[in-house]
Amino acid sequence: MLAGVILAGGKSSRMGADKSLLTLPDSQQSLLAHSQKQLALICDNNVFISGAQHEQGIADIIPNCGPLSGIHGAITHIESRHDNISELLVVAVDMPDLCPEDFIYLLKMGRKNKCLCSFENCFLPLYIPLSLGVTQYFATHLKQQSDDVSTQPKKRQYSVKRMLDSLGGIQIPPLKNTQLNNINTPVQWLQRCSEQPIIKA
Repeated sequence: MLAGVILAGGKSSRMGADKSLLTLPDSQQSLLAHSQKQLALICDNNVFISGAQHEQGIADIIPNCGPLSGIHGAITHIESRHDNISELLVVAVDMPDLCPEDFIYLLKMGRKNKCLCSFENCFLPLYIPLSLGVTQYFATHLKQQSDDVSTQPKKRQYSVKRMLDSLGGIQIPPLKNTQLNNINTPVQWLQRCSEQPIIKA
């Protein structure tokens, strides 16, 4: 069975406010509610939220390791409670312009190749077939970080790219109209709300 995971536990330090609670002007939905709605269409309402600050959100077990912390916490939670779930579609809450067609294509290619799959030059959204390899990767590579890790450069070993490479994942060209922009700053948010192109930070 397929489940969706929304990574919504980030510190949103560059935004200065919780990005997941920002409201889209067209739908009046928060970024989190928007992501839930989009994923529910693909995952039959089987959607989990990574982020302890949210109702029923899943807390990180090993914090300060970026998106891997959220992915690890979600996988640990799911594997201990839902043994019927065999694959995940992981999305970031700050990428509101992705659509179900993008997710369906990613799933198709990941399932066809039987491996982790993301789009080229963008490691989220990410298709993950749950297996011993994924669990073992986290057991081997994810370590407890010091409290001041947020002030240090992100370490390569805690990147989604390294996990993808280590587990033989693939990156595929996006669809013609796929929008892989994410929102990190107030300027980017204002541009998104005014329907102007988002400037990469």
